[in-house]
Amino acid sequence: MAEALDTGRPNLVAADLHARVRETAFALLMRSGRPVPAEEIGTIAGVPLSGITPMLDELAGAGWIDRDREGRVTGSGGLSLTEGPHRLAIGGQAFRNWCAYDSLGIAAALDADAVIETTCPVCGGPVRVATVGGEPPTERPERLWLADGGTDLRADFCAPTVILCSPEHADVWAGRQGGRGRVIDLAEGASLGREAWAGCARAVARVAGAA
Repeated sequence: MAEALDTGRPNLVAADLHARVRETAFALLMRSGRPVPAEEIGTIAGVPLSGITPMLDELAGAGWIDRDREGRVTGSGGLSLTEGPHRLAIGGQAFRNWCAYDSLGIAAALDADAVIETTCPVCGGPVRVATVGGEPPTERPERLWLADGGTDLRADFCAPTVILCSPEHADVWAGRQGGRGRVIDLAEGASLGREAWAGCARAVARVAGAA
């Protein structure tokens, strides 16, 4: 997920460092499509191993990254190899996403031709959206429910943030959520996501340039 969901008033230096680590992990996942060791993230992010390990522990505990049993990062910035009900095919790789906003935002920030696949939570029907240059098609019936969020990133924001197959089902979902969020069209979701994932996109470019 993007930086906009951070809560509280953390030390700004620490907040910037955490963002750099998450964005670096995101970029390495996007480049390789494999779990990323802590030392690889630390080397590129400029954090020594003695610092990167406890930082990843903290981020994982808060739901900001996924890790495997060996401690390698398998998900960051909403881009995951293992976790999430939404699927994103991009750059020849298949990923999972924690929420549907991740799918739209990542594709938009990377200006990518991508395929998003998910399920409407109201009717259970399949939803498939193809983006071209990061832009979803216009004049589509699907809608994005963007939750307000809360103290638990995964439960309060990721889980209820979904793509609905129609405006009517979006209204049903809004009622189930007690109005704690808003319905937007896919184009607006992509536009917001392009800005939210801009740091991750810059990290992808940096990692590609260093390869």
